[in-house]
Amino acid sequence: MGFFGTYYLICLVYCLYMSFKKWNRDVRAGGLNITPGLDTMAMLIMCWALAPVDIFLTWVRVYKEAEEARRKHADTDNSLDGMSSRDSKVL
Repeated sequence: MGFFGTYYLICLVYCLYMSFKKWNRDVRAGGLNITPGLDTMAMLIMCWALAPVDIFLTWVRVYKEAEEARRKHADTDNSLDGMSSRDSKVL
C-alpha cells in the first residue's frame, strides 16, 4: 500500500468523520432531509489537502485561545498583587 496510500486513507477517514459530525450537528437537527453526498465526493478527491489544513487551523485556534486565557490569567494575578500591596501600605 505504501506511505501515500496510508496517508490518503488516514486523511479520508479524518475528513469523513469531521464531515458527518458537522452534518449531524447542523442538518439532522433542522430536518432538511438531505445527505452529504456531494461533500463526500469532493472529499474523496481533496482529503489529502483538507485534513492537514484543518488540523493546522484547529491547532492555531486552540493555541490562540490558550494564549488569551494565559494573558487574562496573568492580568488578573497582576491586578490582585497590586491591590494587596496597596492595601498593606494603607494599613
